[in-house]
Amino acid sequence: MKDQLHEIQLQDTQFELERWVSSAVFTWQWWFMLALLIIPWVILVKVMDRERAHSIWCFGLMVLIITSFVDDLGAEVGIWVYPIKLAPYSLIGFPFDFSIVPVTQMILFQCFKTGRSFSAALWLQSVIFAFIGEPFSIWSGIVAYYGWTYAYSFVFYMVTGTLARAFVHYWNIPRVG
Repeated sequence: MKDQLHEIQLQDTQFELERWVSSAVFTWQWWFMLALLIIPWVILVKVMDRERAHSIWCFGLMVLIITSFVDDLGAEVGIWVYPIKLAPYSLIGFPFDFSIVPVTQMILFQCFKTGRSFSAALWLQSVIFAFIGEPFSIWSGIVAYYGWTYAYSFVFYMVTGTLARAFVHYWNIPRVG
């Protein structure tokens, strides 16, 4: 059984590399995803409140962990696939999980300090990402959904930001130093 599993993994590895070389790398979608990976971090570095950096980074790490776990789980069970990836063996939605979602929510966490203002900003971000960003990603062929809906994504973004904020506020993460 483990030899069969190993053979399947080797075949999948070869398939992913061939698919990536023939239809993903250097397409406009690939460049777009590269920009989604880099630009949010450049913006964050320029606008981050250095006094609150520790709690902002902690918040962002929580969002990153949640999004990465859920994204990997969704891909494993076949709810979505990423036809375009930055690297053939990269994490599933690397630019989304490690950049655009956590960085956007980190900026919201920094700018909207009260629960009510943060929730309102998070609601708006969730609407934009779920009902504008994701349809664009599907239209452009970056992702394909199989049984997932934009409404689920909206709830996911709301829950993720709310849980990460609650975690940071519960532990009242102080500034180091």
